[in-house]
Amino acid sequence: MAMTSFTLAQIVAEGLLMDLALAEKFVQIALTDTMDLFATNVISYVGDASGAGSNVLRSRLIGLGWNLPMEATVAETTTVTASSVDGTYTDVTVARRALRLDESGLAQIVGGRLGFDPVALGQTMTDSFLAGRMGAFGVAIAAATNNITSASMGDVDDLFDIIDEFALNGYHGELVGALHPTTQASIRDSLRGEVGPIAYRGDVQAFKAMGVEQILGITIMPTLNVTTNAGNFENAVMAPGAIGYGIGSPNRIMTTQKTMKAAGMPMVIDFEKDASSDNLKIIGNGYDGQSIREQARIVGLLASTT
Repeated sequence: MAMTSFTLAQIVAEGLLMDLALAEKFVQIALTDTMDLFATNVISYVGDASGAGSNVLRSRLIGLGWNLPMEATVAETTTVTASSVDGTYTDVTVARRALRLDESGLAQIVGGRLGFDPVALGQTMTDSFLAGRMGAFGVAIAAATNNITSASMGDVDDLFDIIDEFALNGYHGELVGALHPTTQASIRDSLRGEVGPIAYRGDVQAFKAMGVEQILGITIMPTLNVTTNAGNFENAVMAPGAIGYGIGSPNRIMTTQKTMKAAGMPMVIDFEKDASSDNLKIIGNGYDGQSIREQARIVGLLASTT
């Protein structure tokens, strides 16, 4: 049986969406890269659960690569010291997240050009998915077992303590911090009170004056999605690979209109018309999951909320 295919531009055209014959067509919205924590190297993509037979994605860990020094003074014909690789692993569970919006016929009639059209409502599902995964990220980083508890709302001494924690594990590279804006502002205020050599660092001067989001080798990425516990924001600073992120791509399926949707994306938008109630259902389903891959790659910063 022949299949009819549509380009994204054709599918999202308002005239086509309002056609009852196409009300059950699937719309695939590609998630674009955004300048958020998912665009950094602290989050590792661990795979797609599609066809895996399980919603759990398991990845082996070799341990902290930066804590396995290569011996530079091994004598000739001497056996090198063994560094064993064990069966340590981490699991990332992929789960469904969903949102349904019901648009009445009257809302569609009076608000179609004012932001209530189905196309715009469908596109908001992408933002909702991004917001949802950032919320899950905030929950994930709160599970850090190694925490620096600030004596205040956050100050530069906390950052030095965090850097020391990573140095103890042999890591001296760049770090990424997920901080609540309140914590970030408090750290900036503490820097303004610093005297001595640190006050004259170029990055400190820029951070104080212009709010540049990088300080002491830590790229600060503010987020409102960090959780709170016992009056503290559960911020975190991470090294590369601290968080594992997995997706589930819905399989190709045949709709009642005998058309096919593309696979390979973690999110699908459906439009369903209920003529008896004069209602258009806009449903978004996404499949993803994340967790801490290795505790040595993350240090929590517990800073007061007030």
